[in-house]
Amino acid sequence: MSELPNEFIELCRSVTAKRPKTVIEHIIEHGFITTEELKEKYGYNHPPRAVRDVREHGIRIETFRVT
Repeated sequence: MSELPNEFIELCRSVTAKRPKTVIEHIIEHGFITTEELKEKYGYNHPPRAVRDVREHGIRIETFRVT
C-alpha cells in the first residue's frame, strides 16, 4: 500500500458503505478481486453492482474479462 498516493488512500478510507468498502479493502490487500470471490466469499449475487458502487465513490477501477 506504500506505493499508492496518500490522497488515494484517504479517498479509499473515506468510503464507509459496506459493499464498496469490502471491495476496496480486498483489492488493496490482494491487488485484485474476481466476480467469483465477490459471489462466493462475500455473498454478493450481482458482483458488477459492487464494483459500480466503488466507481460511484470516485475510485477508478480497471476491469478485465477472463474466460
